Amino acid sequence: MKLIQPLQALLLCVASLIPGTGFAQQTSRASEPARDTGPHSALLDRAAESRTKGSPDAAVLVYEIADFQCPFCAQFATDIFPHLDSAYIATGRVQWVFVNLPMPSHPHAWIATEAALCAGAVSDRFWIMHDRLFVAGREWISAADPAVVLARYAREAGVDMDAYTKCVDGDRVAQIILQDVIFGSRVTGTPTFVVSNRSTNQQQTLVGVKSVGEWREVLDMLLRAKD
Repeated sequence: MKLIQPLQALLLCVASLIPGTGFAQQTSRASEPARDTGPHSALLDRAAESRTKGSPDAAVLVYEIADFQCPFCAQFATDIFPHLDSAYIATGRVQWVFVNLPMPSHPHAWIATEAALCAGAVSDRFWIMHDRLFVAGREWISAADPAVVLARYAREAGVDMDAYTKCVDGDRVAQIILQDVIFGSRVTGTPTFVVSNRSTNQQQTLVGVKSVGEWREVLDMLLRAKD
């Protein structure tokens, strides 16, 4: 049965109270698909994998902890991320993982997160939905029924709509969302980025929207890091 909004907010609040273990220990787990032996385990695996972009062999790993209804996250996604994508992710030097942190104060963030993850799970369209959600935020956030608008975005992205509807209506990716919320429970704001060198475990945390130049400085420094 579809989770109603107050219950979603309650789950997010409860998850945020679960003690974290620190980013250094958590980062080894957040990129792994949510493990489940139930009937939807394959779908959960695909959903978890779909929000990862770039080579798994990349020297640097970035976790972006963000909320689809966050204006600063939208600014980063539209103004900064495309430059990093082409220069670092597409070239195999950086792998990027989007960690969903739908804040209880943002009433439509949960359903947007479900829409993106379900699109990724059933048709590998997470990043297409990611881009559309941030570019078209004013439309779906202010809509009388955001779910209708989100479904239109999915359909226009080429998502299998029968599978998408079952995924969204059945809250089948809720486990991943809650896993992400627990991972991001210690952040002080969105977007937050945990950037690390896989070989040396050197790590930096960035909060807020940084310039392309600032990002290049951090990424290039970690790419040069040696064991």
